[in-house]
Amino acid sequence: MYFLLAVPILIIAGAAVCNKKDASFKGLESDEHPLKSLYPLASVIYDIIKKNKKEDVFGNMDILREIYVDERPENARKKQGCKCIASVLAVLGLTFLVCFLYTFSRESILTDNNHLKRNEAGKGDEKYNLILKSVLTDEQDYTVRVSERELKGEEFEKLKAEAQYYIDKMIFDPNESAECVRGKINLITEIPGTSVRINWTDDNSWFLSVDGKVKNKDYTEPVPATLHAELTYFDRLWDYYLDIMIYPPDVTEKDRFLEELEESLKEADIATRTENYYELPERIGDKELSWNEEEDNTSVMFLIIGLIAAGAVLPAMKQDIHKKQKKRTEQMMQDYPDIISKFVMLITAGMTCRGAWNKICSDYRKKRERDEGGEKKNGNKKTGMRFAYEEMLISDREMQLGIPEVKVYERFGTRCSVPAYNRFGTLLARNIKRGSSGIIEILESESKESFAERRENVRKKGEETGTKLLLPMFGMLILVIAIVVVPAFSSF
Repeated sequence: MYFLLAVPILIIAGAAVCNKKDASFKGLESDEHPLKSLYPLASVIYDIIKKNKKEDVFGNMDILREIYVDERPENARKKQGCKCIASVLAVLGLTFLVCFLYTFSRESILTDNNHLKRNEAGKGDEKYNLILKSVLTDEQDYTVRVSERELKGEEFEKLKAEAQYYIDKMIFDPNESAECVRGKINLITEIPGTSVRINWTDDNSWFLSVDGKVKNKDYTEPVPATLHAELTYFDRLWDYYLDIMIYPPDVTEKDRFLEELEESLKEADIATRTENYYELPERIGDKELSWNEEEDNTSVMFLIIGLIAAGAVLPAMKQDIHKKQKKRTEQMMQDYPDIISKFVMLITAGMTCRGAWNKICSDYRKKRERDEGGEKKNGNKKTGMRFAYEEMLISDREMQLGIPEVKVYERFGTRCSVPAYNRFGTLLARNIKRGSSGIIEILESESKESFAERRENVRKKGEETGTKLLLPMFGMLILVIAIVVVPAFSSF
């Protein structure tokens, strides 16, 4: 057992002996390097690994150069290597220490090599899993069952008295007492917390059924009887006797009525057995009977569910609108870099802002017309519809109707309700007002920023998708573990 302490002791001793100052470990932050006290020992191990030219296992030099930009690549790799080695040493030391503490604190089953502890009386038997080895057998698993300690002398006599007291207390509930028994007797089979077992003999069969019901239906006067049971404790056996007085059952007017009703129903069933219908009795003695069907509340449940569903429609529709609005914004931001780049290209080629706008709209209109035969989606929206281009088409029609170009661009930005398009519309309106000087440079800068923003959005969406996949991946991991572990355990 004590050999488990060897590893943590060697690690601590090694860290103390190798406590030398190294320039590469100077100024290490505790948050990033919590195990820096083990770095001197880890440095010795790192040097051994480096001599064997295996230091590449701690990381690629190019990646480490990017991470630690203000350090020499070799020092960066050594620091990373020592961090890994120190973590391994800490885990090994902690593991061996926990194993030692568990082994030391664990109570041994065997005492003096061949003694097993017996449970105290009332705590039940105990099973011990041991390994048996003898001249005739190899090492094999063997289960030894050790019974609880048996009471003797005064302790046994006390147990007998307590057992009898428990029986007297429990068997007559809900009867009044042994002197007035009308209902069922509780035939208990054991005394809780002891090894005493109770067997009720056949001597009780003339007035008691197996389940404890008293056979007093035909009694008109109290009848004396004697309960007889045999109690066992290990190999000891003794009798238990108790005189009781059985009274006729305490039958109320309601009980008599229900008995008469049951008899009448049986007679009606026999009388109409050959007919297609079963006739219920209308009267028992001088008491009239009225029969009705149970109320069926299914329709009420459907009504409640329908009302709840109707009330949930409006919030669901609002939620759906918010989702569509979010998808629209995402689609428009996805198309924004392409629109800006097309605009820059056409402006550079010598077109005016209005001509470039008209050209972009014309190209989109032709593409949309080619897709007119496609399936419809979301009402009247076509499969190839792009919200940003549709807004541009509206602005193009406004210009054809004679609305001032400046006003059209400003309205376009406001209508899109997306900051990027608002900025684009304002930029074009300002160009019309103040002239076209510098518009190309501004649009090129806007194009670069929009492409960078789209790349960032794609990256974020990829991270979100990866996060959503963690749960099913974790579920698959549990399933694989179950597939491997369950057959292994079932084979034992």
